[in-house]
Amino acid sequence: MNKNNKIPFKTPQGYFDSFEDRLMDKLSTEENFMPKAKGFTVPDNYFETFNDKLKGKLNNEPKVIQLYPVKRILAFAASVAAIAIIFFGYNWNSTEELSISALANTDIEAYFENNEFDLTSYEIAEVLPFTDTEFSNMLNSSIENENILDYLSDNTIDFEELNLQDNE
Repeated sequence: MNKNNKIPFKTPQGYFDSFEDRLMDKLSTEENFMPKAKGFTVPDNYFETFNDKLKGKLNNEPKVIQLYPVKRILAFAASVAAIAIIFFGYNWNSTEELSISALANTDIEAYFENNEFDLTSYEIAEVLPFTDTEFSNMLNSSIENENILDYLSDNTIDFEELNLQDNE
């Protein structure tokens, strides 16, 4: 292929000028139009021996392929049953109301510790109802001196804060 030529394919001079005339000449002659010999032939005695050959092939047992395999049907039925159980087993009308009594005390304490409200403990105590709280356990149980001293040593920085009397 020559790189200088942009079109590498060439046709002879005047090829398309006489193309139609040459085509019509070829189609008008009968020798080139249709082949003289028949294209399809049947072997000798084909139809006489056809039934015997067909019966011989039909005597062989063919392999049976099921259109609907049992495993697929069982898997489909199991999936439909599972969807039905989930659909009917789910409680759609759950109107259970949440209340403070349903929450654990640790959850409430964690909420107040993690969220700053600029409220003192006295202001929070004024808002919260104390109808269900039990103070009897604290009043009836005896507190040992060691527990009090451990608490004070852990929670106070300066022991002078504990002196409730004015020394003035």
